Amino acid sequence: MRYLSIFLCVILLSCAKIEEPAIQPDIPRFFQVYLTFIELSQSDSTVLIDKSVLMDSALAIHNMDPAQFDTTLSYLEKNPELFLQAFEQFDDSLRTRQQIRKID
Repeated sequence: MRYLSIFLCVILLSCAKIEEPAIQPDIPRFFQVYLTFIELSQSDSTVLIDKSVLMDSALAIHNMDPAQFDTTLSYLEKNPELFLQAFEQFDDSLRTRQQIRKID
């Protein structure tokens, strides 16, 4: 009887659905990807490269998968105050980079 109960426990545990952890938003990396996407778009003087290819490149550069990017975007859309705060930091960073480039 004891072996039967152990056997049943093992079967129940093996049949339990193992859930993947939910994808967490990554706001700083989201904006790094977005900045790289903008830079790649601006450097494409021929405008022949498909924007999805540029986005795939930006995601690869920052080791972010599309699902995490989309999750972060959805999270920011649902939390406009966080989006505004993060975007202001992004904008400040972008302005600083542009000023540095003007000096060079």
